Amino acid sequence: MSADNTFRKPYVPKVEASWWLKNPFFTRYIIREGTSLVSLFVCLELLLGVFCFALSDAHGDVYLAYVNGFLGNIVIILLNLVALASCLFHAVTWFALMPKAVRLFMNKNSTELLPGYVPHIGLYLALVGATLVILVAAFVTM
Repeated sequence: MSADNTFRKPYVPKVEASWWLKNPFFTRYIIREGTSLVSLFVCLELLLGVFCFALSDAHGDVYLAYVNGFLGNIVIILLNLVALASCLFHAVTWFALMPKAVRLFMNKNSTELLPGYVPHIGLYLALVGATLVILVAAFVTM
């Protein structure tokens, strides 16, 4: 039977609260992770809007009060602009990651990969196309 009777203290390096500011990679990572809180706010805001719409009567009094009162608040408008900026930041970082995560071959009989700019162009065109479809649908229903 062996007993560990060591009284040595293990080395625990001190970690500063601003460790992530020293490396730009970690800074971008923490910012990207921190913007998820803004995405949470937008999800809760949309969920509240759906509930207000479901609770509104034939005239839509509850939903109109939500739109005019809550969404018309300047703080909420500014938070939504911050959410838009964070979504664009997420799009740019994920689109930059895509060629590294998914290998796209020229054809099924070759091992030659597509150049990195081809998926980037396709992803940005899809983003612009989806944005235009949503904007047209929003303005048509007004």
